[in-house]
Amino acid sequence: MNRIVFVVLICWVSCVTSKNRLENAAALGWIIPTEPIYREVNDSFSLQCTLNMRSIEARWSNSSNLMFFQGDVPVPREQVKILNDSTIELVVENAEPHMNFAYTCKVNDTKGVGIRSVYIGHKPREVRDFKCRAPLWDKHMECTFTPDPNSMAATYELVFYFKPVIQNFTCKLETDNETNLTKCIINVDTGYRNVNEKYYFVLTASNHLGTLSQRFIINHFDVVIPHAPIGCVIEDVTSNSAVLKWSKWYKYDGFSRNFICEVKLLSIFDNNVWRTVSNEGLQLNHRVYTLPLRNLPYAATPYDVRIRMRTNSTETDSDLWSNHTSCLFDTLPRKPDMPPEVAIGAFENSNEHHLFIYWRELDDWQHNARSGFHYNITLIDQHGRIVEHLNATGGMIDRHHLVDMNYTFVIKSANPEGMSEQASKVFVPARRHRLDKPSIDKLLSDSGKFTLSWKPPSRIHSPITSYTVFWCNTTSNSPNDCNGSINFTSVAADQTTFVLSDVGSTINFAVAANAGRVSSGMVWAACTATHKTDIGKLKTIWISEMDSSQIHLKWKTECVDVAHVGYMIYYCSISSPRTLGCKEPEMKINVTDKTLDHFLLENLHPYVTYKIEIAMYSDTHIGPRSVPLVNTTMEAAPSPPRNLVTERVTNNSISLRWEPPAHINGGKMFYWVFYNGQFLKHDVEEPSTNVTFTLDNLDAFTEYNITVTAETVKPSNSTEPVHARTLVGNPLVIGQPSTNSSNDSKLTIGWNSPSKPSGCVEFYELMVKANQIIVYQQRKTECQLREPICQNRDSSKYEFMVRAVNVDVIGPIKTAFEELSCSDRWTELNNMWPELKRFVAHAECGTSDAIAMQSNGYSWLNELPPNIRLHYGPWSEPLAHWCSMESKNTLAIFFLVGIAIASGVAMCSYSYVKVKHVLQVKVIIPDGLNDITGSGKPSGFGAVIGPAGIIFTEHHRVDHIMTSGSTKEASYSKEQNQCLLPSSSSSGGSIADLSSHEPRSSADYCSNSGCCEDDSTSFYDQEAERQDLHGYSDDTTESIENSHEAHQGSTSSRSAANDDLGASFGRTNIGTMNLPIMPVTPMEGKGSQNRSSSAMPITVTSGYVPAPVVNTVKQPISSNGYLQIGALNNGGMMAPLDTMQKSYNPKMAAAAPISGYVTHKQLSDYGQHLK
Repeated sequence: MNRIVFVVLICWVSCVTSKNRLENAAALGWIIPTEPIYREVNDSFSLQCTLNMRSIEARWSNSSNLMFFQGDVPVPREQVKILNDSTIELVVENAEPHMNFAYTCKVNDTKGVGIRSVYIGHKPREVRDFKCRAPLWDKHMECTFTPDPNSMAATYELVFYFKPVIQNFTCKLETDNETNLTKCIINVDTGYRNVNEKYYFVLTASNHLGTLSQRFIINHFDVVIPHAPIGCVIEDVTSNSAVLKWSKWYKYDGFSRNFICEVKLLSIFDNNVWRTVSNEGLQLNHRVYTLPLRNLPYAATPYDVRIRMRTNSTETDSDLWSNHTSCLFDTLPRKPDMPPEVAIGAFENSNEHHLFIYWRELDDWQHNARSGFHYNITLIDQHGRIVEHLNATGGMIDRHHLVDMNYTFVIKSANPEGMSEQASKVFVPARRHRLDKPSIDKLLSDSGKFTLSWKPPSRIHSPITSYTVFWCNTTSNSPNDCNGSINFTSVAADQTTFVLSDVGSTINFAVAANAGRVSSGMVWAACTATHKTDIGKLKTIWISEMDSSQIHLKWKTECVDVAHVGYMIYYCSISSPRTLGCKEPEMKINVTDKTLDHFLLENLHPYVTYKIEIAMYSDTHIGPRSVPLVNTTMEAAPSPPRNLVTERVTNNSISLRWEPPAHINGGKMFYWVFYNGQFLKHDVEEPSTNVTFTLDNLDAFTEYNITVTAETVKPSNSTEPVHARTLVGNPLVIGQPSTNSSNDSKLTIGWNSPSKPSGCVEFYELMVKANQIIVYQQRKTECQLREPICQNRDSSKYEFMVRAVNVDVIGPIKTAFEELSCSDRWTELNNMWPELKRFVAHAECGTSDAIAMQSNGYSWLNELPPNIRLHYGPWSEPLAHWCSMESKNTLAIFFLVGIAIASGVAMCSYSYVKVKHVLQVKVIIPDGLNDITGSGKPSGFGAVIGPAGIIFTEHHRVDHIMTSGSTKEASYSKEQNQCLLPSSSSSGGSIADLSSHEPRSSADYCSNSGCCEDDSTSFYDQEAERQDLHGYSDDTTESIENSHEAHQGSTSSRSAANDDLGASFGRTNIGTMNLPIMPVTPMEGKGSQNRSSSAMPITVTSGYVPAPVVNTVKQPISSNGYLQIGALNNGGMMAPLDTMQKSYNPKMAAAAPISGYVTHKQLSDYGQHLK
């Protein structure tokens, strides 16, 4: 409760305070009169402002501090006078209307005493534009007027009635903001009656100064706006007439007034000016109007017809017309009404080859056809014979190489409807009858008026009767070229000057001298005249020489009388010859010597298209420019490529980017990229675009010096070189290691650095392969084995291989790491990777920690730091080392070898006894094989038959000479000699190169073929044992000779030879060889045992005999398919017939023996088949 009382008390105090403030403000003073003032224009009024001297705010103020303001502007001081200490008076005489009607009295120009409104205006005046309109005469009528402008606004009231007066109707007035008219719409609800003819209106206007009433009588029928005409139709159309029909609205049947009709026509030749058609002949039949359209001027022309109507009344305002109704129609075509107009001398025969005939072309509206208009020209010679008929669409024809005689050209207008009835004729006299030509000496123009002057012909054969002056608009350089029709006029014979006004801006002129119907023909002015200048256009300009930076201009001034004093040359580079817009600011050169006819433009850009114009100038102004001459300078070397940078570098590539040259100076451009003495060409399709290019197949960790040049017809200067080093990569292979021994019999293994290290080669890996594999990490290129080899007899053979290893880092420090030198890289790596110090050795092979870790089957390189990457090179070719026997076992070795030799000789003798009968077996060859085996001699394929036996060639060398009694001994002796070569190693070992890429020494051959193995059983011993096991018979009648030929010219010859030796030492995979054999040769009878046998060893491990090599069918190999005596007795030894037929070739039979492998059983079976 107390809270409510407190709030009410606060509100009351606030109200009292506000009231006191208002009283104090009001008490500041007052204005008399206290009501607004209304006065007419030019009347007087006065205002008095009194200061309340009792007011606290008025203290220390008096009437001198008071002033009247109109808005914020003080009234003129002379209109204010002081009445006493507290009052001033404003007196205004001849008052005028003012937009700001409020007057304010202020103290000290700031505090307001009071405001009074003063309105200056006049009494209501008459409305002068009151009118009414009744659109369509069926719904409403609208009346409008413009209120009288008055600063003291008046209020209006409109009332209407009919006679006899039955009721007054009040019309509500509205203001149209768009037209500022006050309007009243009278509809059926508010008193509209369409049958009433007259409306009586009373308009009352009132304001503070007075009231005015006006009376208006509106004839309703006079202000009806008709409906638009209906159903516009065109009938009976001809080439120059038609009949127009339309209808009025059916509701006007009961309308008591007639309508006035207006018809307008417009064609494409009327320049958008409508032509009103006469209403003569207009008829109204019920509702239909008919109007004949006569004398239409244009045939074959589309017309637009517009019809409108209004009520026939005294009201003539344009707003009483109805809307238009429109319809279209085309007049029919007809043949032309007239031929083209010609003039005497309208021909030009500038030389003996060309004759030009001119005439004034008909306007398009005179063609009388939409299309197909042309001119028909008949050429008639002096004998009245028709030479030819010609057609032309323009106002000129050109005839070539006419015989010199009088000619008449008959010209008619023609279209698809026919030719004009009349014809125009141009007479061209023979040259001997023509007048001499006049000479044009001046062509001037000033303020749009052209003046042409000429001189009469120098020789006159006949009196001149007139001159014909020709002119036409032109847009080209040619003085006799016309853009549109030619025009002409006749000039009196005593007149040699012609003035032309109000024509086109660029004109060509010509003159002809006439004597009756004989004429000189036309002479064209050499210069083209233009408005507002007496300087003609320079027409002949050309380029005499040009290179990549200069253009040599020449020109010819043809109007020698032109008052020019120099030339202005304008030129600029352009983007396109079509637009001719300058790419750069236009340059200009002032040539002040009027006698010059050439100029050299210098310092131009290569391969740039320039626009060149020349204008002559006089003392007052510059003449028109010549037609632009456009040409392109020659190509030149471009400027250097810009901003060459590297974008991405790998261990085998460098990606480059550069910007094109600032000036390409040519059309097609390409680039050369130079790097470390090498270069590559790079073609581009868009010369103006930036280029990215990648150098591939680079060496890793190599510094490259890169430059780029651009080339068009010549190369540019090089860019500034860019230096880039490829990243670390895999080193290349290292050459085969070497070795030497020290005093304590410890081997020292050495090797060379890789030819391309692809990095700093932080360390090498040495692999020692014996009964186990050990890999050492070495810092240097050699190391000494920690222990002697070949002493503990753990392995008889050692192999040494080496490879290089590069170390790289990844991650944030990669960029900084790449900038370091190799020594600094090693130091930084030791800091990041402490294991390098522990496991990378320097002098001896491997560190103790590394050897101990490998003995446990673990490598310290298996777990690398996360930012370390290793790049391994390939392993080198192995260096082999064999351990020899101790000296105390040497005698035992020789003893075993002797036993092996003796055993071999015994086995060979035994085998000979077992097979000698088989060797005497006579083989009968079928007739089909006689030509194949016609010669039993070998043909140079690795074997030669001598008187004592066969000499075998091995690896294309004659290594073995075998007789019937020493075959085995000779072969074995050679192998023994190779195996027993002394070792070069003091440690008792033997070092050999195991590479397959280099020729091998005797020791290599011996080591790889296994001739030092303990197995000394020869092929002959094994063969003899096989024959005993299979029960071969000793009863032989003939011997079989076989020869072994080695394959020539093949990379497999060495491996084949090695495989042969391997077969002698127990290897059995010889079946894949394809060695030729000698043909089977028949021997003599059984008594041939005393002869020295020529049987030779067979280098196969199973019982096969050779067959023709050309047979591509592989015969099955059977382990027991040996030749048996029983099989020989049953038939001849011969290959199967189908095999022989497939493999037979006469050239092969003559050139090479039969080769390949078949079994004796296969030959026997084939012999049985032949029986």
